[in-house]
Parts: sequence; structure tokens; C-alpha cells
Amino acid sequence: MEILRDKVLYNTVVISLLLFMVGVLASRLTFIRPDRIVLDFGLTAIAISNGLLAVLIGSAMVAREFERRTILVALTKPITRFQFLLGKFGGLKGVLILNGLLLSAGYLGILKFLAVEGGQRVITETLGWALYLLAVQSLLLAALAVFFSSFSTTSLAVMMTIGTYMIGINISQIRILAQKQGSEVLGLVLKGCSMIVPNFEHFNLGFKVTYGLPVTPTFVLIGTGYASVWILLLMVLSGWIIERRES
Repeated sequence: MEILRDKVLYNTVVISLLLFMVGVLASRLTFIRPDRIVLDFGLTAIAISNGLLAVLIGSAMVAREFERRTILVALTKPITRFQFLLGKFGGLKGVLILNGLLLSAGYLGILKFLAVEGGQRVITETLGWALYLLAVQSLLLAALAVFFSSFSTTSLAVMMTIGTYMIGINISQIRILAQKQGSEVLGLVLKGCSMIVPNFEHFNLGFKVTYGLPVTPTFVLIGTGYASVWILLLMVLSGWIIERRES
């Protein structure tokens, strides 16, 4: 309930709705496949909304409990700190899924309306997988934010999560850059960064969504499994940290 009362939730929904409106208005200014403009704007809006929720709320989740000492009240009940952490993450997971479903429903409604107007088929199986992978990505972002929040302040957790995400969406470029480096040390550093940071490229379908190109089930399964392993690892590490953290 605390998450639902958080102003961040409502602010991100408003931002998403504004982006939807901008996409629709922009589509009216072009005569060439306006549905593709709404397609790209809509996915961006949903990614930003769930991403902001995951980062901002997840980064404050653990740190705020320690700062307010509310964790001491929760621990008077027969639960461990790790169980308390899992409960908080479960609540955030529910909010992210609900937010994604509501925005996706509105988004698909807009696309359906444009498809009727323009006679074009824009709602494809690839789009469905893209929406699913965005949800998986937001859960991994949330786990990452909670992990950083377990040993730092809220502001630092936000910065570290965003920084890790920026590296994670450019893993391929970083690996190419590491190979082209004249300095062996710098090349090893870049290669090391690309190995220890979650690879968010597993959740990006890119131009396949725009052109409705098919996506193999293997790609989706790999992305889901990859995120699941990372989330489990981050939750275990976060639990281990807060079990040893002084209140």
C-alpha cells in the first residue's frame, strides 16, 4: 500500500500518458505509416514508466526502511530481514506488472484505433513479445535498484542503477571498443565491465517491432531465464547484506 501511495507512481503514469498523446499528435503530422510513430512512442512511454518506477521506488525501498527505523517494527514479528526484503520486492513486482498491464491495454487500444483508420496491421506477435520483455526488464531493474539500496543511500542507489543500465544497453559496443583498444589494461577493464554487468540487450527487439519481424521463442526464453538468474542472484546478495547490516 505504501508503494501505491507514492507520488512517483502517479507521476510516471502521467508522463506515459503525455508520451502517448505526443505520439498520436506526431502521427497526425505525417502521411507515411503514422501507426509506426505511435508504435515507437508507445513502447518508449511504457519503458520509461516502468523503468522509473523500478529505479526510484526500488532504490528507496531498503534505505528508507533503515533511515526511518521502520524495519525494527517489522522485525518484531517472526520474520527475518531477508523475508522482509522479499515481501517488499514482491509488492514492487506487483505494482510494476499492474502498471505495465494498464499502460499496455491503453497502448494497444490506440494502435487498434489507428489500424482501423489506416487499414494497417500493427498489432503483431512481435509487439506482444516486446511488451513482455519490457516487463521482464523492469523487474531486473527493480532487483538491481534494491541491491544497491541495501548498502547505500537512495540517491547513490539511483545513480548506480541508472549507470549500470546505461552500460547494460551498450554491452555490444563496449565489447567492440575493448577489442579496438591499443591499451591492453583499458581493454581488459572494458571487457570486465561487460561481463559483470547485466546485459539489457536481451530485452530489446529493436527494429523487429517496427517492421513486425518474427521473434524466435528461444530468444524470449533466453531473455526470461537470464533475467530470472540475475534477479535471484541480486536478491540473495541483497538479503546477505541486510542480514549483516546494523540497524
